[in-house]
Amino acid sequence: MKGLATLLIAILLLSVAATAGPLEMSFGGGPSAISLGNINASIGVFNTLITHLNETFDIHPDVSGFVEPIDPMVSGLSFHAGERLWLMDWFGLGAAAEYFTSSSATAGQYEGDEVSTIDVSFGMTTFSVTLGGRATFLDAGLRLAAEGAVGYYYVAWDHAVIFEVPSEYPDTISGIPPEGEKRFTGSTFGFEVGLSLSYPIARWFSIGSTVSYRAATVGSVTDQEGSELDLDGDGMPEPVDLDGITVRLTLSINFDLSPYGEKE
Repeated sequence: MKGLATLLIAILLLSVAATAGPLEMSFGGGPSAISLGNINASIGVFNTLITHLNETFDIHPDVSGFVEPIDPMVSGLSFHAGERLWLMDWFGLGAAAEYFTSSSATAGQYEGDEVSTIDVSFGMTTFSVTLGGRATFLDAGLRLAAEGAVGYYYVAWDHAVIFEVPSEYPDTISGIPPEGEKRFTGSTFGFEVGLSLSYPIARWFSIGSTVSYRAATVGSVTDQEGSELDLDGDGMPEPVDLDGITVRLTLSINFDLSPYGEKE
C-alpha cells in the first residue's frame, strides 16, 4: 500500500509538472494606508491633553516648555514576497507573505520647580500569510489582472508612555493616560482584493505594480499577563483595525516547470 501511494503521488506530481505553466516568484514593497480607527481616536485623546498643557503653560509664569502633538498612525511601509503557479495562461494560484510596519512618537519637557517629561512612542508591525488567485483579463503587452486572497494576520503593538504633568498645573486634571512600556499581540483572519499591472521585460522577468484593499480587524491584543490594550485608560480596549490600501511595486521571476518547455 505504501508503494502504491508513493506511485500515485509521483504520477500526480508529474501530471502537474506536465500541465502547469510558469512558477512566478515576486518580491516588492511600497506605502500602505491603514485605518486604526480606535487607536487613532486614542491618540487624539493624548493630543487633546498635550495641546491643553501647551496652552496652559504658554501663559504660566513659572513653567516653560512645549510638546509636539503625536502624528496619527495612518500609513506605513509594506514588504511582500510570494509565488504563484500559473495553471492556465490567464489564471494562477499562489501564496504570499507580507510585513508591514508603522510608528509614531513625541517627546518634550515642561520646566518648573521640577522637570516634567512627556515621552510617548507607538510602534506596530503586522505579518500576514495569504492564499489566493490572480486572473488576467487584458494582455496587450501590458497585463492587467484582478486578484483576491484570504489569509492570517498577526499583529504586534509596542508602546512606551511617560506622561508627567507639572505640579504647577492650577487644577486637578483627569484622563491622564496610563504609563508604562509593553508589547501587545493578537491575530485574525481577513481578505484582500486588488488590481495589478505588469510588463514583461523578458520571458523570465517582469516588473509591475499592485493596488490592493485589505479588510481585517483584530478584536483585541493582549500582553503577557493577558491584559488588553487600553491606550487612553478609559476602560475600553481598543481593537486594531487593519483595513487599508497598499500600493506595491514588484519584481517577478518566472520558472518554466513544464518538461516540454514553455506552453503555447
